[in-house]
Amino acid sequence: MNLAEYSDRFDIEAALARFSGDSELLSEAIAIYKEEAVKHLKAIGEALQVGDMEKVCILAHTLKGESGAVGAIAAQQRSSSLETAIKNIDKDRVNELYRKVSEEVSIALQVLPDVIE
Repeated sequence: MNLAEYSDRFDIEAALARFSGDSELLSEAIAIYKEEAVKHLKAIGEALQVGDMEKVCILAHTLKGESGAVGAIAAQQRSSSLETAIKNIDKDRVNELYRKVSEEVSIALQVLPDVIE
């Protein structure tokens, strides 16, 4: 997987701008994202299993922010949709959106490490 294949899912220029053009800092943020996003996805799955929608909403919001910070805009948008579905009590869409968030984060975790090398 490379950025060219998934260019519509990322905005690396905006991410670099958030870090004042410092590619080393962005690279460090991506490394942190790799760890945190995995933890947050797992926690969302666990919260869904026990029906803790408040926790799912908080974690989706967190994942939305951290995805946006590193330029993973598709993961950010999917996380936002999940957060909105929970707030609107649209339980029918929550599991579907969780799968889509997981898919986008998985792509981000594979593509982003190669972006700043």
